[in-house]
Formats: sequence, structure tokens, C-alpha cells
Amino acid sequence: MRDLTRQVSDEYRQQRQRLEYPWLPDNDEPAAAVSAALKTEALAPPLTAQDLLFEIGVEELPVDDVVLGSAQLETLARQRLSEARLSFTALTTTGAPRRLVLQVQGLAPRQADDEQVVKGPPLKAAFDAQGQPTKAAEGFARKYGLAVADLVRRSDASGEYLYAVQTIPGRPTAQVLRDLLPALVSSLSFGKPMRWNSNGVAFTRPIRWFVALFGSQVIPFTYGNASSGRTSRGLRPDNSPAIDIAQAADYDQAMAGAGVVVERTQRRALITQQLAELAATVGGDIPHDAALLDEVTDLVEAPCALLGSFDPAYLSLPREVLITVMKKHQRYFPVMRAGSEQMLPYFITVANGAPRDPDVVRHGNEGVIRARYADAAYFVREDRKKPLAAYNPRLATMTFQEKLGSMLDKAQRLEGMTPVLAGRLGLSADETATAVRAAQLSKADLGTQMVTEMTSLQGIMGREYARESGESEAVATAIFEAYLPRFAGDRLPRAKPGLVVGLADRLDSLLGLFSVGLAPTGSADPFGLRRAALGIVANLIEHQAFFSVRGGLALTAQQLPAPVSAQAGEDAAVFVARRLEQMLKDQGLRFDLVDAVLAVRADDPYRTFRTVTALQDALRTPAWPAALTAYARCKRIVRPLTERYPLAPDALTVDVSRQLYESYLVAQAQISPDSDADVLVNALIGLTAPINRFFEQVMVMADDPAQRRANLGLLQSIAALADGIVDLSKVQGF
Repeated sequence: MRDLTRQVSDEYRQQRQRLEYPWLPDNDEPAAAVSAALKTEALAPPLTAQDLLFEIGVEELPVDDVVLGSAQLETLARQRLSEARLSFTALTTTGAPRRLVLQVQGLAPRQADDEQVVKGPPLKAAFDAQGQPTKAAEGFARKYGLAVADLVRRSDASGEYLYAVQTIPGRPTAQVLRDLLPALVSSLSFGKPMRWNSNGVAFTRPIRWFVALFGSQVIPFTYGNASSGRTSRGLRPDNSPAIDIAQAADYDQAMAGAGVVVERTQRRALITQQLAELAATVGGDIPHDAALLDEVTDLVEAPCALLGSFDPAYLSLPREVLITVMKKHQRYFPVMRAGSEQMLPYFITVANGAPRDPDVVRHGNEGVIRARYADAAYFVREDRKKPLAAYNPRLATMTFQEKLGSMLDKAQRLEGMTPVLAGRLGLSADETATAVRAAQLSKADLGTQMVTEMTSLQGIMGREYARESGESEAVATAIFEAYLPRFAGDRLPRAKPGLVVGLADRLDSLLGLFSVGLAPTGSADPFGLRRAALGIVANLIEHQAFFSVRGGLALTAQQLPAPVSAQAGEDAAVFVARRLEQMLKDQGLRFDLVDAVLAVRADDPYRTFRTVTALQDALRTPAWPAALTAYARCKRIVRPLTERYPLAPDALTVDVSRQLYESYLVAQAQISPDSDADVLVNALIGLTAPINRFFEQVMVMADDPAQRRANLGLLQSIAALADGIVDLSKVQGF
């Protein structure tokens, strides 16, 4: 059989050869023949646990799909193995540009046996008065191939029944994997899958090979025109040499011997080390850029960093221009003078494998960056011929959104909103003037050649050109800071003018796009509204600024050219609140406290943040659990009531009722809807003993109607102490 398999495989590979992938077929029949031949080969089950290796060889994984694919592979593999009743000791996945890899250690040699339990007739119907089995019992036993004596008696809430209990022996693991592995591949999903052959299989990129080994045994299957085997492939620059793997446990050593760094974390650490070592040779270091590092990690399988240089004359360009050109076009790493933010005339590129002639590669990259910088220098030189304000008229030709007008219309709306928001946030007259001027110029750099070429420089070039146009440093800084934060982990605006202009911009985008039906759906967010909402939340919290989001949206609605429905405004406010919830929970704040405060104060991001953090600190006091229990007793009794009872101290005739009333007055004097959470917590702790005495000695629902109303009115007033601060019914332990 192995000879037959080898013969079919040879014919299969020789029929059609490709330039880069000589081992691949161009039609379905040979692959099917190989699969059929392999499947007739006996799969002898091993006697002990073995390691499993499963490698999906891919044409070229998109950067984002390396991490996505390996994460999905881990989740789905654990799920499928569990469903298949296959135990293991460890499971790991990783990804590289040409492969997704699953490794399972200590995989059981066969499935665990399964017990099938089927409920049959009730005992009283299964046997007659003489204790002989009825036709119901005999028919049920016969259906499952059992004798009546083999049936099991079991009881449940509805009575005693007969059950058929059968043990289904587990199948050998190799047989299970033959179906499980291709099903695992088909379960992986990606944003933009491709179809590359006649059978219509879709995957993120064309699948070129599979390695599927259980111990030393190949698990045979065919999927997407690729058949499984024990042969992986090496680096593309080396013409993808074959790497034969004798058994699953040899995989790491075999790939390392071929120079392939499969493990993603190891590859990332290796790149980091190489970058630091090369930068140190010229007295520099590499600025932290996790996004670029992750991208390069997922572009290479054998990192080899190379140091290049460029003409120091280009250092006269804004640093952000130099770095952005490096990152966007070439994925180069900039080199900064050690311990400073001064850029050096060097860059580092990471090749996929050690090049045969590093100098040739280095000179080629230097030529590319030289051309890129020459273009950037030309754009900046041309842009500098006019002051920044002169680019504003060009904004009339740029559409923000069809129903919301041009970018010039948007800039004019920001100019009108800024002084109003400045008043709300307590800016001084000078700060307000700065913010208004920054709003006027905040979109002007969209008309420049440099930003047209690289839109990620928006705000950065506005700041640079504002300085050169004679604007104050405060205005230039506000233009730049209005766009902060631009991405996760980015810095936040330091000055209030930038905060206000950015707030006006984001509110305008949120409400405007919600009002014209362009709210984000699912993962689609083409206008970056999630980022805009997170920016609102993060900036208000950073500046410790109390601000009503709904109030800001209402002001924004007055500026928009499109009609704004009440529902659109509410949806936009809830959208911001959900981003606030996400941020607070990501910071490790207690989920129940976040939900409890958001139920009341979600409209004000900083007040919410301050309340949750203060509440989390205050609840650490040992007296809190008893205080919450006492408060909950009051709240639960009055929560179903629809009628609001007034305080009636004259009707409180019992001493403990009077004492509770007096304690309530003390607490009420301390608390208002704007109070901090710690004030509320301390007040409720002070009420704990009076509340407990009240419930021990007073019948709340007294026979006397006046006394009953007075009791309920007092409890309603105590329950209302948390109103406007937090919904304590959502706190754990309520």
C-alpha cells in the first residue's frame, strides 16, 4: 500500500509544476487519488499517549490573520478535542507568515468511552401485577439490543423508570483526527477569505500543505486541494525547501534547524534584541512602537535586522514625517539618539532570513528611503509657500459626508461650538481664544500635499505649518492635540484648548453620522466612531472635567445641517456610555460597581470614573457588607411600591422609628445627588444599626394606616439616599 501511495503521489506531483510551488497540483483528481490511497491504509492505534502536530501551510498570511488564526485555532481545537472525548496534557498554537501551527502534548491514544442513557417506560407500566415484564419493557429492551434484565431502574422527581444504559467504546484517536482536523480548518473564519481552486474552499489565503502527525503516524486527509503528510516547507527566499518531520515531537527542532522561527513570541523577542543591538552600534535606541513591532513580527519567519542610513540633510523635515514615511511605506524602525528624542540618520529593516549579500539589500533599502524622503521634502517645500489659513478654502471641495456637508462646513461648525464648550469646561478667556483659532485651522492641513499623501499626518502637519505661519505655540499645539488620542495607548491632550476642539470635533462626527444612519454595525466602523467615543471619554477623565455628554450632543444638534431625531441623540449617548463601560472594566475596576454607577451617572464620564474608583476604595471597609445588607432591606420593601409616601415624623410613635428618622436626617444633610461615593458609603454605615433595630422592633406594615404610611415613607427616603450616585441593587451582595 505504501508503494501504491508513493506511486500515486509521484504522478500527482509530476503532472503540473509551478515555478514557486513545484509540489502543488493544478487540478482536483490527483489530490483525490492520493487521499483515497491514503485512506485505505490501516491506521493502527498507538498504545500510549502521543503528541499531535498540525501545521497549515499557507501562501502568505495577512498580518492581522497570523494572530487571529492562531487564537481561533487554539479555541476551536480545545472545543473539538473536548467534544471528541480526547484528553491531553497541554495545547499550544502559534502563527507565522506561512503557517498556523497546533501542537498537543500527551493526546490520549483513543477516545474515552461514552455512556448512553435512554429513559424508558415507567416501572408501573413495565411490569404487571405478578412482576413479569410487559410488552412495553420487552419492546424497549429489544430496541436497544438488551435483555429486560439488563435494564436499569432509576428514580427522578416524576417517579421510577427503566433505563437502557450502554457503553459506547471510544474510537482510536488517529481515526477521530482524520475527520476532526479538516473540520477544524473549515471552522476557521477570516474577514476577507479567498477561493483559489475548483472545489470552492475558502480560506484567508491559498492553503499549500498540511503536516498532520500523531506521534510518527500521518493522519491522512485532503482539504482544499492539499493533502496531509509529514513534509513542511522552509523559507521562501530559500525556494521553500522541504522539511521532513519524523514525528510530532521533532517539529520545533526540525524547524529551528531550517532557520524558521515558528513561535511568535520568540520571533518578537528576537527582533527586539536585534533592533537594540544594531541601534547601539550607532549610539542610538529604538522608540517603543508595539504596533510596528507586531506587524514586522508577522511579516517574517527568520528575522534578520539590517542597519541602513540616509542623508542627514533630511533631518530638517519634521520628525513625524520621517518616521511616518519609514513605517507606512517600508516598515522600517527609526533610530533615536540614546536617551533623547533626537532622530539619527539611520533606520533598521528586518529581512526574512539572512540575505546572501547584506550590502546589496542594505543599499536597495537606502535607495528606496532616499526616494521617499525626496518626495516628502518636495511636498513640505511646496506646502510652506502658503500660510496654513490659506488652505482652508480647499476644504470646500472635500466632502465630509453627503448630508453633513464639506470639511469646510465641519470646520465652521467646530468654530461655532468651541466657545460654547469652552464655557462649559471653564476655560479662561485666553484659552478660549486659543481654542477658537485652533478650531478655525484644525482641518486646514487636509488641503496640503503632505497630508494628502499621508493622511495619518493630519494634525501633525497642521501644528508644523501653524508654527511657520506665525501662529502662537498654544494654537499650534491645540491643532495637534485636538486629534489625540489617535490610537490605543497614544498620549492625551495636555492643554484645555486642544481638549475642547477635539471634543467639538468628535461630538460633531458622532451625532452627525448617527443622525444620517451611519452608526457602526458589528465590526464595521469606517468613520472610526468607536475611537472618537473612546477619545471623548479618555480626555474628559484625564482632565478631570465634569461634562454632560447628552448636553454636548444637544448643543451639537443645533449646528448640524441634517435633522437630528431624539432617537439618534439617545443612541449616540448610549454609544459613548458603552465605550466608557469598556474602558473602566479594562482598567480592572469591579464589574458590578461599574454597572451600578453607569446606571445612574453614565452621562458624565469623569464623574462616573471618580465614583467607581471612590466606591471601590470605600467598600473595602469591614463595615460595608452589613451596611449594604441593612440598606437592601429598606430598598427591597419599597421597590415594588408605585406610590411615594411623604415623611411623617409625627406618626412615628415607636422610639426606634424616631431614632432611625433622626439618623436619616443626619445622613440626608451629608448627601446630595452630586455627592462622592465615599460620602454615601459612610452615611449608610452610620445608618446600619438604626435600620437593624427598626426592623427588629417595628412591624413595617402596621395595622394603623397612618403608621404604615409613615414607616414606608421613612424607608423610601432612606432608599432614595443613593439616587443620583449609584444603583446599589446592582452591587454584589445586595
